[in-house]
Amino acid sequence: MKINKKVLSRSGTANENGRQLLIGKNVLITGACSNIGLCIAQEAASHGANIYFTDIKETKIKDLERQLGDDFQVKSRGFVSDVSQTHDNDRLIGQLSESNVDIDILVNNVGIKLPNLPVSDIKMKDFEKIFRTNVFGPLYLTGLITHLMVQKNIQGSIIFLSSIHQWVKFRNVLYSSSKASIGMIVKELASDLVRDGIRVNAIAPGWVIEDDKGRTLKSRDRVLHKSSINPKYIARAAIYLASEHYSRFTTGTVLKIDGGFTLNTGSEK
Repeated sequence: MKINKKVLSRSGTANENGRQLLIGKNVLITGACSNIGLCIAQEAASHGANIYFTDIKETKIKDLERQLGDDFQVKSRGFVSDVSQTHDNDRLIGQLSESNVDIDILVNNVGIKLPNLPVSDIKMKDFEKIFRTNVFGPLYLTGLITHLMVQKNIQGSIIFLSSIHQWVKFRNVLYSSSKASIGMIVKELASDLVRDGIRVNAIAPGWVIEDDKGRTLKSRDRVLHKSSINPKYIARAAIYLASEHYSRFTTGTVLKIDGGFTLNTGSEK
């Protein structure tokens, strides 16, 4: 099955609802040039947000900048940056500050997984790669962004992309343990930042995939609709958590979107 890696078409959510929920907000999305990150960038742009984003491939960044500008007429700027690298995060914050861009909403989207291995075969470099990308880097970047939010009295929103495998096993100890870390990070940060009016939440998707025609894949284990999940539905959840209109009183929450998979308390292979 060929999986869709193309830039997706405009979602039209704001037009359907007749309301834009993020007008004038500055949104920073890590890993925005494909899959869930791409859909979040498009969805936020359709709601009037200015989009700042990262990826590790410059050609994809330029393509997305053009697409967001042409389709949504919002400000957009991409940065070549690897969230697992401390110096990249420092440079990103410096570039935003030099451009007088204050971030209102941070979406920690980037995440990776490695092939499952018996614990006896896992090397320290594997632990470091997973946790630097899925946990340490996003947490460090969040610290930089929230420091500026507090300084400038921005009552912002922080969103992490977790996974249902923070709760149910995946038979991949590195991936699942990194996502379990995100679940507790959300609770701790939500408690720490509540006095500053900064909300911290996460989305825990199940199996998110579609083919090159935007169709989901069949799955009998997902009791709702019997299919995988389109990434646009994760993006719409991100808009819900980013928007004061819907989530002013929501913090410390991990929103599960799994098509009912965890109702069976099973595990994915």
